[in-house]
Parts: sequence; structure tokens; C-alpha cells
Amino acid sequence: MNKQLAINPIVRSTLQINQQTAVSSLQSEKDLVAVEQPLQIMLTYYDTGVSCWVTKQLAVIMRTPGQDESLVVGYLFTQGIIEQLSDIADICLEELNNAEVSLTKDVAINWQEITRLFASHSGCGVCGQSQLKQLSVKHSSFKDATSWLTTEQILAMPTTLREQQEVFSQTGGLHGAAIWYNNTLRFCAEDIGRHNAVDKVIGQCLIEHNTRKGCVLVLSGRISFELVQKAVVAGITVIVAVGAPSDLAITTAKQFNQTIIGFVKSQQANVYSGEQRLIQSTGNGDEL
Repeated sequence: MNKQLAINPIVRSTLQINQQTAVSSLQSEKDLVAVEQPLQIMLTYYDTGVSCWVTKQLAVIMRTPGQDESLVVGYLFTQGIIEQLSDIADICLEELNNAEVSLTKDVAINWQEITRLFASHSGCGVCGQSQLKQLSVKHSSFKDATSWLTTEQILAMPTTLREQQEVFSQTGGLHGAAIWYNNTLRFCAEDIGRHNAVDKVIGQCLIEHNTRKGCVLVLSGRISFELVQKAVVAGITVIVAVGAPSDLAITTAKQFNQTIIGFVKSQQANVYSGEQRLIQSTGNGDEL
């Protein structure tokens, strides 16, 4: 991420109170804050109904600038607009805060369906249940049952992610996400929106043609239904997070045989689903 784009220097006031005299004071200080700006995504696709190319506004995303190409690719993929990177003919990011995406001619777009799905959000319980049904129609539950993830690996992931969050270290204002693969964090992203950070790392996976089998999605905060949904679409079987999952996130993970682990600390974590992927140690160097 371009830190210069993601950080804005400001002057703020610090409010302090003297505990002995109860006298308060304001003191001006320089500070750094995370940047939040809109990114308009314009989509050009071939409309078979009218037999011509059509350009429409797909979405306006409030995001932290940086890794915009990855964000757009990940967003299109996790929203079901594309199925693979080759569905995109071109992405133009020359205009500030604007992404012009051209799809290949063979990509079928149902604009009414897109409009209906985009009107729902994770804060609506009814909408969440509807999205879960749609997810079940398009995606099957994960079939792998092999134990491949150790306790030591799990407990180290959030700390490793935190070490990569350079902008958060300066502002305290960004969420972090990363893809862990082959015992290392392969892709990391920060953003004002946790869902954007996830789209950025998934998009980077697609751009780099990196396999998502055997990957872990590592999160700096809580696990919402929307993030589980994105992981299911991306074929990611394990989510590890610092925070807690929601009830719908747990329900979705169980339905798709996905492992979600929350409240990860230095010596413990809560496993909410998919325990079969974890390698348990006997304490003598042996594995169960």
C-alpha cells in the first residue's frame, strides 16, 4: 500500500484534565489519520438483450486508497460478477477515485439480479438469510477433512499480521487482512473497511494466480457473515481472527464446513467450527 495515499497529516486538540484540580485544557498537536475516499466502479459489459456494449455504475466504495486494482478484482469476484481473472478485459485507474472495468464479451450480466443483491447488507438479518440461501445455490460445502494446521501456526498469525500493518501503527484507524499460505503471510492489506481489506487480498491472490487451497484468511478484527461469505466464494477453508464471530457467521461456516477461529491470543483461541483441520499436539512433540 502507498502509505502517502493512505495517511493524511492534521492538527488536532488533546483534551486533558488535571485530576487534582479538575481543571481541563486543550493542547494543539500534529497527528496522522487514515484516509477515506470514494472509489466509483464503472462496468462495461455486453448486453445480449440489446446486442451492444453498455456502461453502468456498479458501485461506489468508501475505501482507503492503495491496492485499488486488487480491491476492484476482489470485489468483482466475491460479488459474483466474475468467476476468474480472465473475465476482465481491462481495468483503467487513470482518473482519481474512478475505476473503469471492461468485461469480456462472453461474461453474462444480469443487471436486475446485481441491483437486488447489492441492495442488501450484513446489518439486515433478513437480507443476510437471503444471501446465505443464494450462497448455498452457487457454492458447495468444503469436502476436505485432513488435519493440516497446527496450534503454533494459528496463534502466531495475528501477531504476524499486526507487524505488517504499517499504516495502522501510525493512525490506529485501519483494519487488516492477510492470506496465510505455506507457513507465511503471502498478501497483506489495510483499509478503513474490513470488507475492503478482504477484497484486496483475495484480488491479489487472483492477480498473482496464487492457489487458495490450503490458505487461511487472517483478520485483525471480528468475523462477520459478509467476510465468511467472501471466503466461501474464494474457496478459503479457514478464517483466523483477533475478534469474535457473529452467530450468522458461525452458522454459515458450519453449513459450508469451514473452520473459523476467533479471539486468537498468544496462548489460546476459540474454535467455533471445522475442528477437523487442526493438528493437536500431545505436549511431547507428537501429533494426535
